[in-house]
Amino acid sequence: MLPSNTRLFTWIDAEEVIQTAMEKSEWPDGLIWVRAYWDGLTIGIRPDKKDRVIEWLSSIFEPRFDNDRPAIILESKPDSKRLLDIVFEETTEAPPQQKFKPSLQRPSLLCGLPTGASPPEMAAHLPPVIAFHSFKGGVGRTINALSMAKAITNQRDDARVLFIDADLEAPGVTWLVKKRFPNPSVSFADFLALIHGDPSSDGNDSIDIVADRLKEMLLDNIYIFPAFRTGAQFTSLEIRPEHLIQGAQNPFILPEAVARLGFKLGVDAIVVDLRAGLSELSAGFLLDPRVFRVIVTTLSSQSIKGTCRELELLGSRAPSKKENEPVPSLIFSQVPEDLLKNGLVARHEERVLEAARLFWEVENEKDYLEMPRLVTSFSSSLQVLPNGWAD
Repeated sequence: MLPSNTRLFTWIDAEEVIQTAMEKSEWPDGLIWVRAYWDGLTIGIRPDKKDRVIEWLSSIFEPRFDNDRPAIILESKPDSKRLLDIVFEETTEAPPQQKFKPSLQRPSLLCGLPTGASPPEMAAHLPPVIAFHSFKGGVGRTINALSMAKAITNQRDDARVLFIDADLEAPGVTWLVKKRFPNPSVSFADFLALIHGDPSSDGNDSIDIVADRLKEMLLDNIYIFPAFRTGAQFTSLEIRPEHLIQGAQNPFILPEAVARLGFKLGVDAIVVDLRAGLSELSAGFLLDPRVFRVIVTTLSSQSIKGTCRELELLGSRAPSKKENEPVPSLIFSQVPEDLLKNGLVARHEERVLEAARLFWEVENEKDYLEMPRLVTSFSSSLQVLPNGWAD
């Protein structure tokens, strides 16, 4: 039976009900796959299983199911009925195996339980990739990412970091260094397009081209990789991170290419400032368990709830299964001094850690509490990103 708060406006809502049942392993015997369109559902079934599948559909969509047609009854006006028709296709073939692509979106074909792909181990000589993300904008993600880059360079006089402004919709660091680099010779958008069009499987020629030009972009031992070179590039981005992933033979090409670029530059680490929100712009990094994923949140209710949802999603799609796959780290940002003493941070911390349980396949609570986390204090001077790099 449908939950009382479920609304079936379109095929997307109907597909959501079926996917939820799939994820709970509640599909009936004989149901092989489901493909949804704006005008109906096409369902692959085993021969002689139609009645059983119709009975199951009726049970999960009750009271919004027309057994006679069969069809799903959508939200309608009182004087008319909108139906989403169902077509059955009998098949004896094995369920189709879709190529894994790191994506936060639902697959176009629902087929059994979703399975992720485990990436190979990152080569030991490659520098670590540290990706900063936040569910909500304005929580201090960029400031914390810059602080991480600076902290790494402070470890040694010759330490170097590659800092990538991968916020392709609101590239804060790109504007921050505009006075220092008014005409940057290369951008992250260029890198995406070069790798996307590189005929070789490893993209080495593209990496060499970009590394050569990035050598001019060193500030305080940090190579700054801006999102765009020009305003025109900002408004006409042709190749996005998800396009690169979809067209590549290796679904984990983006973090690997970035790591190889960092190695070419001789850096100790790569810090990536991602776009806020659960966007495909960030999926290539967030869904790669080899990446050090740092999630930044304030203590606001919206930010905490969104962070919990993000960790649940990442834990189900890209958990840390291997010893060399780090669990995400948490930064509670912009915390006023008085809130450090009243227990609010601890209460929110408990909620977020509970949401992150899927990253552990063990039930030992001590292991589950080992998620690295940090509290950074509130400063009115950092409420707005400074006007320039020196500030």
